[in-house]
Amino acid sequence: MRQLFFVAAFMFGCAGNVLAEEPAIPAEQAVIRFDTKLGAVTFNHQMHADLSFTECTSCHHTWKPGEAVKSCHACHQNKDGESPAAKTAFHTRCIGCHEYTVGKGEPAGPQKKMCKLCHVK
Repeated sequence: MRQLFFVAAFMFGCAGNVLAEEPAIPAEQAVIRFDTKLGAVTFNHQMHADLSFTECTSCHHTWKPGEAVKSCHACHQNKDGESPAAKTAFHTRCIGCHEYTVGKGEPAGPQKKMCKLCHVK
């Protein structure tokens, strides 16, 4: 019975992705480089999008079907005082997802205090 639940949940999740018509990642956005004070961070956008448990709204949390997808920095500039700065947003969202995934016993990327695994000089 438990297995049937997981199969149904998986199929529902896949159907939701198809119905939402998530946009394809443009080739120039497949790998994104962020230059920071601690060193460049290279984000494999396509690899993260291809993970079975992620969808666009995992990171682009304000995106709605039919809208253009905004870049991270379009919202996270910390100029309006409403949304956190990009650094805070990345650290919260990225590290949080990595810790959650590792907590489930699955492999994931760097977590807290592993700065140099992302930031490369």
